[in-house]
Amino acid sequence: MKSYNNLYEPMLQDDYIKQCFKNASKKKKSRNDVKDVLENLDRETETLKTMLREEMFIPDFHEESMINDGNKYKIRRILKPNYKYEQVVHHCAIGQFKLIVMNGLYEFSCGSIPERGVHYVKKYMRKWLNSYDGKKMYVLKMDVHHFFESIDRRILKSKLRQVIRDVKYYRLLCIFIEHDRISEVVRILEDTAVEIQQDDVKELISCLAFDDDAGALKIVQSTGITGEEYRKAEESIKGNRKGVPLGYFTSQWFGNFYLKKLDHQIKETLKAEHYVRYMDDMVILGKSKKKLHKIRKEIETYLHDELDLELKGDWQVFRFEYADKDGKIKGRMLDFVGFKFHNDRTTIRKSTIESARKKAYHIAKSEKISWYNATVMLSYLGWFKHTDTYEYYLKYIKPNVNVKKLKRIVSKHSRKENEERERLAEGNGNTAGASGGSRQDIIAVDGIPAKEYQAGAAGESGGFRADGRCLGI
Repeated sequence: MKSYNNLYEPMLQDDYIKQCFKNASKKKKSRNDVKDVLENLDRETETLKTMLREEMFIPDFHEESMINDGNKYKIRRILKPNYKYEQVVHHCAIGQFKLIVMNGLYEFSCGSIPERGVHYVKKYMRKWLNSYDGKKMYVLKMDVHHFFESIDRRILKSKLRQVIRDVKYYRLLCIFIEHDRISEVVRILEDTAVEIQQDDVKELISCLAFDDDAGALKIVQSTGITGEEYRKAEESIKGNRKGVPLGYFTSQWFGNFYLKKLDHQIKETLKAEHYVRYMDDMVILGKSKKKLHKIRKEIETYLHDELDLELKGDWQVFRFEYADKDGKIKGRMLDFVGFKFHNDRTTIRKSTIESARKKAYHIAKSEKISWYNATVMLSYLGWFKHTDTYEYYLKYIKPNVNVKKLKRIVSKHSRKENEERERLAEGNGNTAGASGGSRQDIIAVDGIPAKEYQAGAAGESGGFRADGRCLGI
């Protein structure tokens, strides 16, 4: 098994951090907090670099948000990390972590993997189905029950430790994983307005990241908090050990890393004929129904014993759609990643196709087409291009949209963003103005608030407190 070292130091390069600020700003450059940061990129880069060098990144506390996900309107609880500096730090870390995940990743592990989206899955699924040439074949379709919420953090960190030898980098990933426990304890200390040395804060974060509950409690006790506040801190320290947050850029990469060995187990040990995984949704094709049932049981055992996960109870094994001697269609089509795979064609899921029609009608009635609507509509057109739904496109979509016009809108927006990026690159030496705050404004450098550090850094020691204490915590 290949192990990795020297992952943390490369993250401290100015150009790397600046690129992460830009990557994290995609699709949100119109927000004031993002604009402020990008207009003062040199200053923000220096602040974040110091924060990382001092290992003083502290995740912000977030209340859960409820969203309706996708066309099926599934209710999901997500967390929304702040752009400054959480999302940027996530991008800094994942820029390195991608190399670890991608090395040896099964070629049909898809979902949140570059160039392995739904159209990649559709291309190979159609190819595999056609390879059976109408002969009897079966489909095993299954997914993991509450996958992200059920990931065992200790197992995940154990897997990370096996391949990561850079302690600083490993610590940062563990902070992402234990974000809720860390942010809750820090919030309690903030609310009580206790004084605590920067070294003690750093040690507290490490104890929580590495599951040293006794060490964390000892530091909290040393702050002098008692009663109800101490009880809350103790409860948070000994709290949740399951799940990675939906909504974090890091979670999708942690998820693929967590299931990496499972993919090889299914393909190489269980000898699945054709297998694809899209995040936690899995499909296996085969000629033997009995073998598929056996594979399913083996997967269920592996998930339980090795990963502390379980399959959702609605798994299915069924005969794939076929035409009998009289030409009558029997069996079942496969509904997967938004597509409906039939024996002789591929169509789009009804909910998706209706959404495309509604968007086309909306665009037809709009006096001015926004960049967002143009982008969404062009994305829908990609679904029609790669499926057997051209007649529907001609009837309901084409009369309402001008594809060339949509492409011009998107192209103009891209040019505008590129010009803005070049302007910022030329003028980011201007550090006037202040940016929106977050938990990182509380502790950033040598135990002082980031804003004070920014104001005093130019005068060398002007922003530093003599005792190294922070009144924010």
